[in-house]
Amino acid sequence: MDSTMRLSEEVLEPVEFARRVVETSDRELGSTAMQALHFHRAYLDAVRTGRKTSTVRFRDPVETGPVNMVFELDDEVVLSGVVTRITSKSVAELTEADAIADGFRDLAELQDRLRFHYPDITSIDDVSVVHFRLVL
Repeated sequence: MDSTMRLSEEVLEPVEFARRVVETSDRELGSTAMQALHFHRAYLDAVRTGRKTSTVRFRDPVETGPVNMVFELDDEVVLSGVVTRITSKSVAELTEADAIADGFRDLAELQDRLRFHYPDITSIDDVSVVHFRLVL
C-alpha cells in the first residue's frame, strides 16, 4: 500500500502532507500562526553555531518574518528565528557563496544534498535561498 498523498500534483509523505494542509488552511483563514521551517536533524548543530544561515528550498513557500525552525529529531527541537531575505534563482545559478551560507563545504556538496532532499530537482528548477538568523 502506498503511504504517500497528493497536494495538487506533488506526491508527499503523510506527515509533510498534513503540515502543508495545516499551513495552507492557516494562510487561507488569515491566521497569525507563526510559520514553520522544517529542517533535517543533521543541520541542528550548524544552525545553532551560525555555520548555516540560509537554506535552499524547492516548492516550499516561505515568507520573510518570524519563524519557528523545527528539527525532526526523536524529541522535536524548535528554535526561534527570523527569515531576513529570500532570493529566487535556478539550481544552475546557485553559487559557492550560497553553499557556504547553507553550511556546506562547496557547491558540489550543496547540489548533492539538494538531490537527496528533492530527488526530482533539475538544474533548471527555481529554488528559494532563504536567509535567516536565530533569535536568542
